[in-house]
Amino acid sequence: MSEDRRVRKTKKALRACLAELLAEKDIQQITVKELVEKVDIHRSTFYANFEDIYDLYSHMEDVIIDEISLIVSANFAFKTKSFYEILLNYIADNQQVSHLFFGGKVSKSFTNRITDLFLNSYLDHLCEVHNINRENEQLKYYELFCFAGTLAIIEKWVTKGFVCSNEELIEMLSNIDNNWSLFVASQFA
Repeated sequence: MSEDRRVRKTKKALRACLAELLAEKDIQQITVKELVEKVDIHRSTFYANFEDIYDLYSHMEDVIIDEISLIVSANFAFKTKSFYEILLNYIADNQQVSHLFFGGKVSKSFTNRITDLFLNSYLDHLCEVHNINRENEQLKYYELFCFAGTLAIIEKWVTKGFVCSNEELIEMLSNIDNNWSLFVASQFA
């Protein structure tokens, strides 16, 4: 069942406000009172949707993972350049939340979930393109190494304030990805 438009709007405002507050202080220092005053809603509205600040944070994480998951599932079969263009535009268009999740303040659960999402999608794609056995344990280590590097580049891009243009970063990541794909194919195909 779809959420009411007002509920979606309220949740979006709460996520934005929490992201703003998290840029200033740790989650333990944020109160529901402070949050609802900034968003200009009643406490009862907050508690009708979330148990506490941590539940809202978890919801934010879920929304980001769901949105990125849609990008990955809809676009991973494209050329890598197109995929990175869509992904990096999403990150650039959501800078406040991106700073939270890709800018060093990331939770361990977010890192694990995003890693699983990308690794599984990329491994499926790579194995299909190069006819490689998906269950090869060494391949999984190689891909984890590659993805950690990609994530580190994106994190640096976000923490440095997006100083590198999207186009430059798309080109860089596409080149790395294409060369990596050829290397893996030479090792495992």
